[in-house]
Amino acid sequence: MHTIDLLRGQGVPAKATFGTVAMVIVFVAVPILAAAVLLDRYLGNKEVIAIDQQAIAKAQETVERFAADVTFKEQVERQQSGIDARLKEVKSCLGDYVQWSPVLMNLVENMPADMVMNKLAAETRRSRERVVKDSDPNRPVTVNVTRRTLVLDISGITTGSYNSVVRDYGERLRKSSVLGPKLENIVVSEKAGQLGDDKTVSYTMNLIFKAGS
Repeated sequence: MHTIDLLRGQGVPAKATFGTVAMVIVFVAVPILAAAVLLDRYLGNKEVIAIDQQAIAKAQETVERFAADVTFKEQVERQQSGIDARLKEVKSCLGDYVQWSPVLMNLVENMPADMVMNKLAAETRRSRERVVKDSDPNRPVTVNVTRRTLVLDISGITTGSYNSVVRDYGERLRKSSVLGPKLENIVVSEKAGQLGDDKTVSYTMNLIFKAGS
């Protein structure tokens, strides 16, 4: 039997070998595996996105639910800031306040019988001073300091010297339980005075209070 090859060996398919089959499997399997991996990632990412969307929706719901409370809290904080500012102002005013009634009563009760009060005035001076705190003596701080002076003019009811009377009056004020702890010093000055038609002696007593008293 004779074989006639009209294509002269050009159209005869090559015999399949193990290597060629393996290469074909690789070329087919790799894209399939890649596609499977991508599909798995897509499905996984889709699930993650769905979970994230649910979390975002819940967060938005929470924000909307508490929005009124947050607004109310902000209003309360603004009101609290205003109240704190007013309280600070009130505190600064109270810091300059002193109850003068016990002081005046003490002055009158100790007043010498043979002298009269001609004038009484209270002077207040505020300043910034460097002080040392007991808790930290090595670190002085600058604070607001209020200093008060009570100016008292008294005169004798007759002519003559009242130096000893005024000196005793000052000592009684220093030893007083009301004034004594508050006083830093008493400065007395003498001058000629006039009581009606009679010439007499007048004394000006500067009762200097301790800082902050």
